[in-house]
Amino acid sequence: MQLREDLIEAAYRLFVKKGFDNTTVKDITDLVKVSSRTFFRYFSCKEDVILDYEIVEYEEIITALAERPKSEPILTALRRASVMVTRGCEEGAFGIDPKRFKTLRDLIRNHPLIKAKNVGMLKTKKEGLTTLIARKMGVDPLQDIRPQTIATILEFVYSSAYDIWKEREAEVTYYDVLDEVFSLIEEGVNYSCVS
Repeated sequence: MQLREDLIEAAYRLFVKKGFDNTTVKDITDLVKVSSRTFFRYFSCKEDVILDYEIVEYEEIITALAERPKSEPILTALRRASVMVTRGCEEGAFGIDPKRFKTLRDLIRNHPLIKAKNVGMLKTKKEGLTTLIARKMGVDPLQDIRPQTIATILEFVYSSAYDIWKEREAEVTYYDVLDEVFSLIEEGVNYSCVS
């Protein structure tokens, strides 16, 4: 596993220094002094170096949500599970290097190829999340649209939190912004216009 971690570390250093598109698999393997074949034993492509993180985070959110008390309102449970896991990732838990967090978020959100692969990959994960939400709510996800809607809210919250975080990045952690966006949705965003 150390070799895999060395490849990831080299990749991130190069992504920051040269940019994702200008970094080749050969650049990564040259830095670690291994062959390209070695890289492909661990990753099918360089995008997977980034997307492995997203898989870990999503799976940890599902695990954390499953462990939330059954009596807790489902959106509150999803908020607490997501914020807890994201905080852990941002601070270095779950095998995530906190120094990579900003680069990860930027590439997942902004790089067209990574973004497209991420959407496809998360489709299956979202189905698992929807099933878990339905089970926690005690409903049939084929008959009740709420579990799928709530699972989709997670995508919106992460996207919205990223945009706000980028504007205030120097002042605040990503998980705090995530919690703030969740809070706004949980409490309701309706307001009345004063004429």
